Amino acid sequence: MSHLQNIMLTAMPGGVSSQDWVTMLEIQAKAAAEAEVSTRTYVQSPKQSAEKKYDDRLHIRLGCGKTKAYELLKRYEENKAGGLRHIRIGAKYIVTEAAVLEFFGDAPMQVSHRKAA
Repeated sequence: MSHLQNIMLTAMPGGVSSQDWVTMLEIQAKAAAEAEVSTRTYVQSPKQSAEKKYDDRLHIRLGCGKTKAYELLKRYEENKAGGLRHIRIGAKYIVTEAAVLEFFGDAPMQVSHRKAA
């Protein structure tokens, strides 16, 4: 019973400083934001998708022109160095945030250099 009382006391006001709660909420918010960013995908398109909460145009994410983004996609398809890993569905190129980070050198490179199916 005393163990249960200790748990209840720590959850009651004054049991933990408000600064600890603020820090915990900040950590949770940062983790949620990082998780959202890691699931982003980008497309080679002149227009931003209306349903996305972020600009999903590949050339905007890369910070280059549309022609340069296309060249990076083609380099990957031709198995040349400096290409941007992607999946191609029909005429649409889809690039993940992980692939962008790999391209910029901010994430570990994948061991396999095969094209995605």
